[in-house]
Amino acid sequence: MFYPFVESGRFRPYRVGRVLIEPGAKPYFFEVVLKPEALWEVGVLAKLASAFAESGAPLLGVKMSAARSGERLRILFAADLKGRESEAVKLVDRLKRVPGVEQVEYSPPLFDGVAVDAWSHPLLLDDERAAILPYAFLAGMLKRGWEEYGTGFAAMLYHVALAGAVEECRECFEQFGRGECVELFVERFRLLGYGVLEIEKLTERELVARVYDSVECGAFRGAGEPRGALTRGIVAGIAAAVWNAHPESVAAEEVKCLAKGDPYCEFRVRRR
Repeated sequence: MFYPFVESGRFRPYRVGRVLIEPGAKPYFFEVVLKPEALWEVGVLAKLASAFAESGAPLLGVKMSAARSGERLRILFAADLKGRESEAVKLVDRLKRVPGVEQVEYSPPLFDGVAVDAWSHPLLLDDERAAILPYAFLAGMLKRGWEEYGTGFAAMLYHVALAGAVEECRECFEQFGRGECVELFVERFRLLGYGVLEIEKLTERELVARVYDSVECGAFRGAGEPRGALTRGIVAGIAAAVWNAHPESVAAEEVKCLAKGDPYCEFRVRRR
């Protein structure tokens, strides 16, 4: 799949899943739980990694759950133990001897060449529960909705996204200022996989935003018409929240779209 911003060198893809697929390997996952005070200790990660080096087990992946001060830090290691499966128990013992470690468990491969994180649930974004939709699932859902319901489906997507974005923004405003929240949402939009959002203009009555590499509109390349209803609702919701306006008092249109052949999607939001 072609990712314009990756090809340009501006961004690099990030694999969020804790599913490791490595044909020919025998990957094991190890969960290491550290005591809260270990968050501030220097060199803990190096000591944990050295335990795998001592076992001669190649590390295939490392994931760390973001921790807050006072919380236990969880680190997930994936290592190939093909031909040395008995090292799993020994590795647990080595890892437990690292200062600051509270608990260690391991999970064998789900099946040949595939291992998963067997311990994590629910998925959190900051302190909120979140869910990830794979591209194939999202594209299939959106295409089916447009095929079955057309513009009625688009209207539904717009309004539910508008309401959701307003709610999310208002929660942010309880902790940060409006300008700070807009900056944060621009970054979160990208980190959540929606695309690359850039605010071109934001006044008291108008917001102009561009979205590059939209995950929504990318599913409709060649459609010949705008298809960014969900994204349009998100952008409109940000504007309504910043303006402290009723969601129905803003009007949003998509003037450029990947689905039309444009290089990016452009949204214009105005107060009625």
